[in-house]
Order: sequence, then structure tokens, then C-alpha cells
Amino acid sequence: MNGLNEFLLRGVSPFHTVQYCTELLNSAGFMELDIQKDWKLEINGRYYCSPFDSTLYAFTIGESANHGKGIHIAAAHTDWPTLKIKPDPEIRSHGYLQLNTEVYGGPRLSTFFDRPLSIAGRVLLTGERYDEPRSMLVDFEDAAAYLPNLAIHMDRGANEHGQPIDNQKMLRPLLGTLTGSLDENTALCDLIADRIGINVDDILDFDLNLYNKDRPETVGVNREFLSSPRLDDLTSCYALIRGLIEGSDRADNGRVNLACLFDNEEIGSLTKQGADSVMPLIILNKIWKAFGRDSVQCMSDLNSGLLLSCDVAHAYHPDFPEKQDITSFPVLGSGVCLKTAGNQSYTWDSTALAAVIALCRENDIPYQRFVKHSNVKGGGTIGSVLASRLVMPAVDTGVGLLAMHSSREFMSLADQQALNDLAVQFFSN
Repeated sequence: MNGLNEFLLRGVSPFHTVQYCTELLNSAGFMELDIQKDWKLEINGRYYCSPFDSTLYAFTIGESANHGKGIHIAAAHTDWPTLKIKPDPEIRSHGYLQLNTEVYGGPRLSTFFDRPLSIAGRVLLTGERYDEPRSMLVDFEDAAAYLPNLAIHMDRGANEHGQPIDNQKMLRPLLGTLTGSLDENTALCDLIADRIGINVDDILDFDLNLYNKDRPETVGVNREFLSSPRLDDLTSCYALIRGLIEGSDRADNGRVNLACLFDNEEIGSLTKQGADSVMPLIILNKIWKAFGRDSVQCMSDLNSGLLLSCDVAHAYHPDFPEKQDITSFPVLGSGVCLKTAGNQSYTWDSTALAAVIALCRENDIPYQRFVKHSNVKGGGTIGSVLASRLVMPAVDTGVGLLAMHSSREFMSLADQQALNDLAVQFFSN
């Protein structure tokens, strides 16, 4: 699983995740396309397009130019719950310099305390025109910030009653002390400029998040588990990019295969770079137009295709059995999770699900079912949003996790292998 470890280490922001994916695609012979131009595509071609820096669409073209065999689409998301840095974030407090942050998504906030944190994301710089700013990625790499807990001596009831977290007061990580090297008004931009070698006056804006500096570690007496930051949902992003590359080497199905990586799933997906936008249809129509087919023909072909929505699932926690359904619960190490929900918060229909089950059985891919406890609302995925817009059969899947939305999560390596294998077979069969 060295490939996954590298993916987790490189994916320190959605922007960095997409950048690393494009490196992998370039190495595999994929060609970048411009969203603002018409596309000239070739049979057996490999392509990708990144309309926004935190999203990616990668696809291959099969032997049949009319694409009458439909299309296989698999989707995941590049973001995770974290802390975002606010504009003008410097806070001076009795000789300390802190950063003002806001919560992104639904993280287990207590897990961000008492661990080294770094800073990564995108910086926008002045360009030749006001409406064409330059974009650069920045990763501080080192442990630049820290959120210290209050000592137990000053909060004696913390173990028994927990410590409520005031988002405005308590999520202000220490950046350093006010010495000659840090300006209390411009410290963050000064540090950014130094790291990427630019003039600080060229900085117009930034989109930065804090991230856990911990490395992925195998865990357990048999080393069967993986503990790491950002498993939700970089495990799926990795599987889909790897699956598309390997699957296209094996495919002989006359079909379009498309992997979509979206941003903003953790905050509802209703953004231009999220799954709940028209961009997926724009991408598909541009592909079909390149082969002389219109949007109506595209939608007809989609209807005979299959969508795989890939996101993590809640694995069975042995200390909290009451949180799981009494019959359909996933156990770490027992295979990829196939998720269903009567209210369609996980997308599925029995025909599409049967097809995925058959694909797993034919290729000896272990799988298990997941249904939420009837009294627990649980979360959702991008699957239902995409299926409703694309009007195609769809199934939700992914690896099981413990400690989901903590700054460090926990999974089985065997389950990741099952997801990798499913992605390869999905794109090649």
C-alpha cells in the first residue's frame, strides 16, 4: 500500500490532491484538455480536465465511437473536515501569535488538539489582468501550528463530562511568539511569500487549511490496519485514479470510462466545484459532441450506463454495537462496503446493486452490506445528487472506517485492496 501512503502524504489540501492526481495521469499517458475549448478526441484516447483547481475529470474512450454501450462513471471527493484559515487571521495575545480559523465540514474537533498541524492550500497572486490572477500552491510541510488543550488540573471534569468547544475562542492555533521575525499584522502572508519565493505585496487572497502532520501508520499485531489522516475520502480518490489507469490498460468494452473527483462534499456539494452542479453534464456533453452526438443522445447513453459513488462507510465499533444496524453492519477487513438507504441518502436501486454484486463475485472481490441503524440519521454522499442529475443507475460503495471525521482515522488494508480491485474491474469490464 505504498501508493496509498504517498497519496495520503501528498494530498494535504484538495488542491494538492488534484495536482498529484494529474501527475499520476500524465505519467500514464493522459492528455490535459481545456474546458473552454472544443475537444478533439480519439478512440482509445486518455484525457483529463480540471475546470477548477480542486476538481478533476479523467476519462478514457473505448473502441466504439457511438458509445452505444453507455458509460461507467465513478466519483469521489477531494475535501475533508478541517479548519480553514480566515482572512487577516493574526491574533496578538500576551506575546503569542495565533491564527483565526473557522470550521469546515463536521470534524471531531477534539482530535485536532495536542498534535502538530501544518498549513496548505492555494494562494492567489496579481496577474497581467485584474481578472486573471496567478494561482500557486503552498504547503508549509513543517509543524507550523499547534492547538494546546487546557491542562486537566484546570479542568478536572473533562474526562467525565467532556470539554465543550467554543469555535471562535478555542480554535485559534499558536503560530509562534511575537519576536523580531514575526510581524503581528502580516505574519502569515510573510511566511507564505518566503516559502514559495514571491513578493508579499503580490498576494491577493488565499484558501488555506490546517492539516494533521502525522504520517500513515500500519497498526495491529498483524499490521492489518492503517491509521492516517484524510482517509475520508482520499482512499476513494486513490482507488479511482489507480483503477482508471489500470482498467484502461485492460479494457475492451467500447465504452467511455469517467472518474470524477469533486470538492465541497463535506459542506453539501452545492458549489460550482461540487457534485451538485452542471459541470458533470458539461463534461459529458463535450465528450459526446466530439463524436458528433447531441445532448439527447448523451442522456440516452447515460441511462444505460452505471455510476459508482465512492465514499467511506461507518464500520462496526466493538465498544458501541448499539450504533449499528442489527444485521447489516460492516466489519473492518471483511471487504468493500455496499451502502443502501431507504431514503436514498445512499444512492442505489436493486438492479444496479445486483450488477455490482455480480462484478464482485465474478472477480473474487470481498464485499459486505451497510445499512444505517433505523434510529440514526447518519450521513449522505454525492451519489444521489449525481444520479438525479445524470439520470442513471447508481450504487454507493467505499471502505469502512472507524474514527470517521477525526483528524486521524482508522481502516483495514484488506478493504482498500478490495476497493482498488473493484475500481479496476468497474473500468475494465
